[in-house]
Amino acid sequence: MTAERREPLDDIAGAFRHLRWSIIIASALLVALGGYFLTGFYTVKPGEQGVVRRFGRVIQTVEPGAHYRLPWPVDRVEVVNVGEVRRAEIGLLLPEHGHPAFMSEKIQLLTGDENVINLEAIVHYRVKDAARYLYRINFSEERLLHNAVAAALVELIAQVGVDDILTTEKIAAQGKILWKAQKVLDDYDSGLQITAFNVKAIVPPTEVADAFRDVMTAREDKEQSINQAQGYRNSVIPEARGKAREMVAEAEGYRTEAVNQAQGNAARFDAMLAEYRKNSQIYSEDVTRHRLSLETMEKVLPRMKKYILRDSDGKQRINLRFLNRQ
Repeated sequence: MTAERREPLDDIAGAFRHLRWSIIIASALLVALGGYFLTGFYTVKPGEQGVVRRFGRVIQTVEPGAHYRLPWPVDRVEVVNVGEVRRAEIGLLLPEHGHPAFMSEKIQLLTGDENVINLEAIVHYRVKDAARYLYRINFSEERLLHNAVAAALVELIAQVGVDDILTTEKIAAQGKILWKAQKVLDDYDSGLQITAFNVKAIVPPTEVADAFRDVMTAREDKEQSINQAQGYRNSVIPEARGKAREMVAEAEGYRTEAVNQAQGNAARFDAMLAEYRKNSQIYSEDVTRHRLSLETMEKVLPRMKKYILRDSDGKQRINLRFLNRQ
């Protein structure tokens, strides 16, 4: 039995007896070396950046696609998701979004008119440079982002009144804060980019919340009163101006009528004077005076009450002539 079992093994050994062991070992090493170099191929997915280090030093940043690097331990590749938009809370106490090494905390700010406010905001950001993001930040990215935004808030809110930051200047302040915080991040060479900054709430501290609401209510009442007065003014002034224009127009009409009438009377008097001078050569002045007196009395007496006077004996005549002879 033992001889029969050895016979196949002897046949196999005889078949490979003509090969050299050195060739077999060299072939094995070549296969292993080829497999080793094949481990240098890697792929970067869309929305990612790869950072290649050679003996610890960054040599390049690669974009999505298939790439090759020298196998370990010469080159190493770290892939970072640069397409993801991340979120950080400023002034919000939300443990589910907090970093284990740096939890969120409230931010109290002093406005330009010396009012204390608590500000809550949401910051959206992403990684724009993977190499800087990996090797320039020595601590939590959220901590750096929080500190950059807080510095921008302290500087800019101190220049704005509380009324303005609550109303007209809110949108403009958000843009300025984003620009200032981004500048701080760029100065730190962090590789982070803020994509959006939104103020969620601006509220007073709890200790003065009631007084703050009373002030805001009073200001709202003031604005309402001003708006009502403005509305009343807008309704009264146009009416008064219309009446004024109407009165001016009536006065202009009366002036024109009076001037025309005066000019007509003057022209009529000039004509009468010329006629008087012409007739005075034919008729006596008494006749002309008497005629003018009668014409005047005809115009005046119809509009006046008339009384008849008589003497006690009824014989004396009353002289109704108002012109005395010269």
